[in-house]
This record gives sequence, C-alpha cells and structure tokens, in this order.
Amino acid sequence: MQKTIVAVLILFLAAQAHGQKVYESYVPVNDSLRYGYGPHDVFPCGSKGYTLVLPDPKEAVKGTVLVLNDDRVNLQDTTRLQEGLIHQQANAKGYAVLYISTGIPADLYFSEQSLLYVDRLIRTVFTQYRLPNKNVFLLGAMTSGHRALKYIEYCKKGKSSFIPAIKGVVLSESAIDWVRQWYECQKQVRDHLTAIGFFEGNFITYLFATNLHDTPVTNMQKYIDFSPYSYFDTKMEKPALYKDLAIRAYTYADIRYWFSAQGKGIYDSNYPDMSGFINEQKLVGNKNASLVVFSSQLTDPLRNEMRRQASTWSLVDKDELVSWMTTRSE
Repeated sequence: MQKTIVAVLILFLAAQAHGQKVYESYVPVNDSLRYGYGPHDVFPCGSKGYTLVLPDPKEAVKGTVLVLNDDRVNLQDTTRLQEGLIHQQANAKGYAVLYISTGIPADLYFSEQSLLYVDRLIRTVFTQYRLPNKNVFLLGAMTSGHRALKYIEYCKKGKSSFIPAIKGVVLSESAIDWVRQWYECQKQVRDHLTAIGFFEGNFITYLFATNLHDTPVTNMQKYIDFSPYSYFDTKMEKPALYKDLAIRAYTYADIRYWFSAQGKGIYDSNYPDMSGFINEQKLVGNKNASLVVFSSQLTDPLRNEMRRQASTWSLVDKDELVSWMTTRSE
C-alpha cells in the first residue's frame, strides 16, 4: 500500500513538474468478449473511463486531441506505441489530450452503445473541466483510427448530443476497409504462416460473423456500410462526411517487408486503406487531406520490428504533427 502511494505521488509530481495536470476516472467492466467458438475463447474486459492530460494552466487551452481506445491508457508505458500517445507534444503546444476507453477488447463499435457512451463521456469531461469546444482533433493508431472515423460518422449523422467542434482527424496504419480486411484474414488463416497472423485471422472472422451474421461473399453491402471507407463501395457517399476536415494518414509500405515477405501482398497491409481514403477525400474536393508513406532505404539494416504495422506510429514526427494541427486551428 505504501509503495502504491509513493508511486502515485511520484507520477503526480512528475506531471506537475512538466506543467501538466492528469485526471483519470475508470471503472472495471465485469464482462468478457468471446473471440472463438471454444469454451475458453474469451478475453476479459478492461476498464472504461477517461484520462485527461491538461497543459500548463497558465495558458488557455487551444483545443483538444481525442484518442478513442479499448482499455485504460498507461501514460508511463512508452513501449505501447500503437496507442497513439501524444500528450507531451500536444500539451507543449497548448492542447489538452483526452483518452477515452470503453473497456471492450478490440472494440470496433459494432454496438451503437459504445458510441453513445463515448459521446456522453466527452460531453461530461468537456463540461466538468471547462474545455473549450473548439479545435477538436481525433487521433487513431491502428484500431483507434477506425473508432475515430466511426465517431465522426456518428456526429455527422446528427446523433451526437454534444456535437464536438471537430477540425480534423489523424490516422496511423488503420484498417478501415473491412471487406479487404476480411479477405486478408481468410488468407492469414489459410496460409497459417505465423501464430499471430493465424489468431488475428480467426479472431476478426469470428467478430464479424457474430456481429454482422454475414460475410462479404453473402452480403458485401453490410461490410461496406460498416466500413468508414471501402474500395468496393461503388456509390462512395461516405467521403463527403469527412471532406470538411483536415486529415492526415500515416502508413508503412515497404517492398522488403509487406509486399514481398511473409507471404504478403499489397492487399495484406493497411496501405490500400490509408491511400484509398485520402484519394477519395481529394476526389470530393478536400484540399486538406494528405498521406505520409514510410519505407526503408535499400541501404538500411533490416529490422524485424518494421514487419509489425503497429511500429508505424513510432516513425511519426509528433512535434510536426501537432504543428500541423496548430496551423489548422482557429
């Protein structure tokens, strides 16, 4: 108990020393998520709630960066780069950062209850801490990017009770075309090249089978409707939902890894989703949409960590990204 108190005190003092204030509120979700048909194929749920990191109180808050997670964020665990941690760089420029979690593992927002919870919690936090409803940027690395776009769609369709003043969205290596992703998962299971890929393929296939009750083969439209973007959408009505936003997408595309190694082709990475989403934005007239593509040089040493798409966030220049937000803020 004494060690816990000391640890909390150290974290509090560290935050104060950097001119930050951290507020957290979470409750455990006493439930589980089934990820397969076996009797023990269940994940325990995590915690739902929020972590708010405020900049130096001497200055007015310029805006808020909103990150939608599936579990409680650990601000001290800098190894979990896929979470899109950006509070240090954002605070330095006067932005608050709000991390929100539903506590549901790999929450893809199949249920509108997750979106309703997120929306209500955003309203509560903004009201309680008197955050200005302006210059709101959503940021999502990996699955959080899908959640960010689903929440924007929720707001654009008039379902938000808070109506945040969203200025932009940032995506990092996010799967958002679930038709493509479903087919990638079938290949992962069929090839069974790695244990992680085999598990992911079965997991995603199971989630969609139990939530949409169809496959892209039997009803592709269900998957298109669920996807924030899909190459297979012949109507392409969704890009208009985001065309007034500033958008930045990051992806890692490298011939030595994703397009030649581990039995993967171009459609077995998230590059088509990121590039396709930005291309459609440009086609509907969005002049503030850009794609950043990382790749290695032939002279660079081969590093195994770059085989993981989650590593893309570590390549992002966070200071430059926040500067990009600043130039697009009021």
